Amino acid sequence: MAFLNRRFRRLGLTIAASVLAGLVAANAHAAQPSAEQQAATEQAVSLPAPRVVGQDTRRNKPVVQGQRLAAGPGSGIEVRLADGSQLVVGPNSVLSVDECSADRVVLRLERGSFLVDSANPGQVFVSMPAGSVTVRSAAVAGRVGPDGTDVVLLSAGRADVTGFGGRSVRLDQQGEATRIRALGPPSQPYILPPERLRDFAGLAAQVAWLD
Repeated sequence: MAFLNRRFRRLGLTIAASVLAGLVAANAHAAQPSAEQQAATEQAVSLPAPRVVGQDTRRNKPVVQGQRLAAGPGSGIEVRLADGSQLVVGPNSVLSVDECSADRVVLRLERGSFLVDSANPGQVFVSMPAGSVTVRSAAVAGRVGPDGTDVVLLSAGRADVTGFGGRSVRLDQQGEATRIRALGPPSQPYILPPERLRDFAGLAAQVAWLD
């Protein structure tokens, strides 16, 4: 009988040790992250920080590449780009800065109006719903309205306006404008009436006192 008792005790200790080893192994496995968790962590670590391309001068906040700048109906946004250019996003407008370098700036207007005063020795490209503008060392304003898209040259310099069909016109005289209706070509350049020219030129001043 004593022999059997000793045997049962040894068997019990063996079973307990096996159970304990199994629990330790299970806990160790549970502590290891899954393949999906590990991949997500590695991706988060490898993502670069957003690139700062300008400064919201009125709110003193950085503007990063690709950020959508959305201005409400009673407000506007003024940005100093990294290349020294001034950018105004008009009221009730949405625009993003998709690229900004020493010789190239790419802006994308989704709706509303903009004004860009380029300090870039290269080119500033503005993509619009009905076409695009290439600005060369000039101040240019644009507005998407119910009757079409207007682009105006506000200073000395040059702007090439292109419609979806590929046809382009050049604005090289201060006060010249063109209009793109629907998805058609830009109109031949014309001199904007003084009251309408003041409307576009005053966009920056208008944003300065809004809010």
